[in-house]
Amino acid sequence: MPDEIDTKILSLLQNDAKLTIRDIADQLSLTTTPVHERIKKLEKEGVIIGYRAIIDPEKVDKSQVVLLNLHMEQYTPKNIAAFEKMVHGMPQVLECFHLAGTVDYQLKVVVRDIKEYDKFLMQMAKVPMVSVVSSMIVLHRVKQITQIPL
Repeated sequence: MPDEIDTKILSLLQNDAKLTIRDIADQLSLTTTPVHERIKKLEKEGVIIGYRAIIDPEKVDKSQVVLLNLHMEQYTPKNIAAFEKMVHGMPQVLECFHLAGTVDYQLKVVVRDIKEYDKFLMQMAKVPMVSVVSSMIVLHRVKQITQIPL
C-alpha cells in the first residue's frame, strides 16, 4: 500500500503525467532523489502501469462509442482464454470487462461511425464462442476521467 507521500505523488502524476521529478519534489517540499526512488518503486511494484496521452476521439475521426454486450455460449476456460486473447488484438476495443451476470463481456468500442461499427459487428458475428446480446450507442460522454480516487 502506498503511504501518504506515495499517494501525493500518485495524485500529482494522475493529474499531469508530464510533471518533472523536480516539479513533484517542489510541490511536496522534498528533494528529487527520494521522489525519483519512490516513483521507480511504484513502477516496479506495478502501482504505476504506464504513462499515456489522452486523445480527443473526435480529433482523430473516431467519435462513435458503442458498448457491446456479449454472451459466451460455452463458458469454458479454453473459450475464455481464446476470446480474451482475440480482444487484445482488436484496436477498436478500448476496454473489455469480464462480468458476472446475464452478460459475460462488455466491450467499449470506438469507431468512426455506425457504418464502421456495422463492419465490426459483422466480425464479432463470426466469433464462434460468443453471441451479441446488445449494442448501446453512446450519444455523448458525460464524464471521462482516468484518475483513481486516492
